[in-house]
Formats: sequence, structure tokens, C-alpha cells
Amino acid sequence: MKSQFSKIAKIRKQKRDSIERDLMKSQNKEKMLRHKITALYEEIGGLLTPREGTVSILSLIAEQKRILNRDKKRVEEELTLVQKNTMMLQSAYQKAHIEYEKIHYLEEQELQAIIAKLKKEEQLALDEISTQLFANQMQKKVSQ
Repeated sequence: MKSQFSKIAKIRKQKRDSIERDLMKSQNKEKMLRHKITALYEEIGGLLTPREGTVSILSLIAEQKRILNRDKKRVEEELTLVQKNTMMLQSAYQKAHIEYEKIHYLEEQELQAIIAKLKKEEQLALDEISTQLFANQMQKKVSQ
């Protein structure tokens, strides 16, 4: 059965589901970036500066550390942006969920009212039928 709120509820549910998908993507990206940062920390920690060797090897390792630190900083900045996006999506999801639940509740209330009205109409129809049957039986008894 459809009510006047069915279409609105469907649209609100689609909006909520869309935000939920975006939220899950953002949370997954957050996890991936955290893993990437951990891997970069391990890689930076794994680079040992040699105690001896040519200047070119020392400068190469120093440059490698600078590159890794720059990458780590870039990923950390990206993580900060993704975290802000995740928080914004969580807030939007909560609002969308509340809006959907409001409309869904109104839809359920209207459907319950429609069902109650149909049951009452059915009961009246059954009463009318039973009254007619009773009247027919009484008429048959009188005519006999």
C-alpha cells in the first residue's frame, strides 16, 4: 500500500543511503592513509645513515629521507582533509537518517490509519450482509 509519504520516504532513503556509501568510502580512505603513514614511518626508520662511505652515498640517503618525509607530510595533510570530510559526512548522515525516520514514521501512521479505515469499512459491509441475510431468513419464515 502506498501513502502520500511513500515517494518522499523513498527519496529520503536514497539520499541517506548515498551519504552512507560516501561515508564508508571516506572511512576506508582514512584507514588506507593511516596504513600508508605507518608504512612511511617504518621506511624512514629503516633508513640507516652509513658511518662511512662516499659523500654521494650520504647525500643520496639524506635525499631519500627528505623525499620520504615530504611524502609522509603530504599523506598526513591528505588524512586531515579526509578526516574532516568523514566528520562532515557523519553529520550529514545523522541528519539524513533523522529526516528519513520522521517521514517513515508518518508513512507508517498513515498506513495504519488506512488499514483501520479499511477494516471498519469491511466490518460495516459484513454487518450489512448479515443484516440482509437475517432479513431474508425472516421473510422466508413469514411467507411459510
